[in-house]
Amino acid sequence: MKNITKFLMAFLCLGMIFASCSKDNIDYDAIEKKMREELIRQYKSKKQQAQVIKDYATAKFTNPQFSSDSTGIWYEVISEGTGDPFDYTTAVPKISVNYKGELIDGTIFAATKEGAPANYSDLRITFNETTQGQFLGTCWRYAFIPQTINSNGIESKIYGLLPKGLKKGSKIRFITPSVWGFDNRAYKIGDGPSIPADSPLVYTIEVVNIEKATSN
Repeated sequence: MKNITKFLMAFLCLGMIFASCSKDNIDYDAIEKKMREELIRQYKSKKQQAQVIKDYATAKFTNPQFSSDSTGIWYEVISEGTGDPFDYTTAVPKISVNYKGELIDGTIFAATKEGAPANYSDLRITFNETTQGQFLGTCWRYAFIPQTINSNGIESKIYGLLPKGLKKGSKIRFITPSVWGFDNRAYKIGDGPSIPADSPLVYTIEVVNIEKATSN
């Protein structure tokens, strides 16, 4: 239970803005206000981009699927994969992936080279700032995690794209609203082109391997 709490709370708290406060002087009203304002901002951004994202998916994807209003993500499964589903209730995964990130105009802003997959010792690295600049967007969490998890007999919805999440051999393509990508700021990964603020992102991810991280 400790692992799932640590891992999923890190996921579920993404996108929230928390006030800086001392242990003995917490302004809960201010925290709630900021969280509410952030949720409203995200909702408006997703709504503004919804039609563009839907149009892209229906035009470019062979079998477009809509995840939910909560995420606003459209996706298609290219390959189901042959591995076993990862158990997020007990551990955090490390992953090896081939991937490509594009803007809706087709500009590729990041991609692995053939035969050289990207390796992440902890899935959370893909949506956290690191010294290597490996921030790929919180949309990666929705791609990897399952739609629901069952912990101690309690079924909880966590809004993953697929019923069991991505597994070894899975390949998926999706387009995400900017709030789950680089949001309302311009960004640049390595030597790639600049990514304008408020840009929906298109990712293709192929899972080469997924297994329990060595440190959780």
